[in-house]
Amino acid sequence: MIKENSGKIYRFKLDHNFGFGFAEIYDFTDFSEFDGRIIYTFNRIDKDEKANYNLKEITESGISLGPIRSVSFPGTRGKYATKYIGQRTDLIINEIPVTKEFQGLLINKNNWNNLKKWYHSDKFEQENSKFVNYNELRNLETRVLSSIVGIATKLTMKRIIDKNKKVSDFYDLSQMGNLNLFVQLINTYYPIEKTEKLLTEIKN
Repeated sequence: MIKENSGKIYRFKLDHNFGFGFAEIYDFTDFSEFDGRIIYTFNRIDKDEKANYNLKEITESGISLGPIRSVSFPGTRGKYATKYIGQRTDLIINEIPVTKEFQGLLINKNNWNNLKKWYHSDKFEQENSKFVNYNELRNLETRVLSSIVGIATKLTMKRIIDKNKKVSDFYDLSQMGNLNLFVQLINTYYPIEKTEKLLTEIKN
């Protein structure tokens, strides 16, 4: 891990005027340049921008999403610019987190609990032949790469669900990008009973 690049916290804008979220980046590009950027987001959501932030208040709000593999580091310029808030030294992780992997394609597979060939992936290693029940690794993230924009959308969707609103009232789930983020989210961060209820928002 490249420590001088890790533990940095950024503010980013959520979709649909849901306010501002916060993300922490970890740099493992010394191990894997392709998918060595790992991001966590926090439960703290601010309605408005602020000039100054207390890092401890942000980090102590708890993790909302992650560890998510990111295609890039947060940018501070352009349409999807983020704001650098600061850097902490009490890091969440010092090693690459274990993920869940599926042997096969997840295309058109909306309820991951029905799929049988899931396994733990240790760090960046490839296929493990020991398959397990999905419930054993439900709360683990995959190694699917996300953009910073995609992470903001996923956190917005989570915010909508946690406010007992319908994601389909805000996003067109017939669009593949939105659908993929929604399916990833509900199959990882919610129990199967909640997931099955949320799946009814997807129109066949």
